[in-house]
Amino acid sequence: LNQNNNFYFSYAKAQREPNRNDYENGNPRPEKLDDFELGWRYATENVKLNVNSYLMMYKDQLVLTGELNDVGAPIRANSGDSFRVGLEVDATLKLSDKFFLQPNFTVSQNKNQDFVFQRDGELQNLGSTNIAFSPNFIAANRFTFIPVKNLELSFLSKFVSEQFMGNIDAESSKLDAYYVNDFNVSYEIETKKIFKSIRFSALVNNIFNLKYESNGYFYTFDDDSDPNAITTFEGAGFYPQAGINFLSGVSFLF
Repeated sequence: LNQNNNFYFSYAKAQREPNRNDYENGNPRPEKLDDFELGWRYATENVKLNVNSYLMMYKDQLVLTGELNDVGAPIRANSGDSFRVGLEVDATLKLSDKFFLQPNFTVSQNKNQDFVFQRDGELQNLGSTNIAFSPNFIAANRFTFIPVKNLELSFLSKFVSEQFMGNIDAESSKLDAYYVNDFNVSYEIETKKIFKSIRFSALVNNIFNLKYESNGYFYTFDDDSDPNAITTFEGAGFYPQAGINFLSGVSFLF
């Protein structure tokens, strides 16, 4: 539109073949996608803003089932018709020469349509269900302070809403929302020999020592020991994440 505003629209059609693990765990079909995107980019000296909306329409999307195979690799399967629709926003805000904000978020809906599942020996149409491992809201922010030249202090935050580890919206497969924070320090020394500069960094992850799970697995199995009935059971496992932990490093730039 002008020097500061840029608008775009795109359409893409893509197809993806199943991988080796997919074939080892079933007889999958190729995934087909029609992707529509509409966006706006705004840029000035102190503000940079990107807004992108998308509609992804799938046929036979290869979605995670929540299950693991015999060597611990995640299993995928075709889900029939499904879609992902959402809005992505990210920005860089220069508050002053010393303070910067870099927020971003994604709000979305990720749905299987007319999802079919066999429970207790009967095939059931569950209708619209949430796609596994697809939270509806993700947000993050980086707040940076530069007190003196070459010294950078950053506070990093991330929020992920609740999500399901399977495609049948089972309560036992739900991962709770979590909000974690990290702190990063970096200092760069400019040298005149051998290296262009040497950068020292230190990162404190999960500074508030939050107890949370960000991943796991979910499965179902049928008990047919009773000749008169088949009963479907659910099982789930959760991967607890590390509490407060530290990482330091040195980078040599040529």
